[in-house]
Amino acid sequence: MKIIFLQLYAEVEANYDITNTVLKPLRINLNELNKTLPHYDKLFKTTDYDLIFTISATQEHKDLVYGPLASSKRKEVLFTIFIPYKTFNSFTQQMFYILDNIAEGIIFVFNKYKTDPSGVKEVFETLKTLIAKDPERYQKWLKDLED
Repeated sequence: MKIIFLQLYAEVEANYDITNTVLKPLRINLNELNKTLPHYDKLFKTTDYDLIFTISATQEHKDLVYGPLASSKRKEVLFTIFIPYKTFNSFTQQMFYILDNIAEGIIFVFNKYKTDPSGVKEVFETLKTLIAKDPERYQKWLKDLED
């Protein structure tokens, strides 16, 4: 199973600028945990599928996680994580808030599908430590990080 992150902001003035310098190491480190969702392992008859988390922001009261939407043909499982929209005075505070919500959403999905979430929180905490040490690096979009 490969974790992928997308961003989609449907509400006006409710969005976050989460750069590839944040999302790429997050994706790589989560994928190194080698987790799968047994339900979808059986459904797709393989562990080679994409678990897609679409990150969105909302000013409405919504559940943190919506989904799943699954495609057997494309071997994809899609969940949307709706982060309650807030403004922050610093990039670091904003990223910590966003990352905490994404972690909570992923752990919720893993627990729902009886997948051990161990290691997930640590991946997020490690990234938060790196962001705190060098916030300017994580505010920038870098071309060489594109897949």
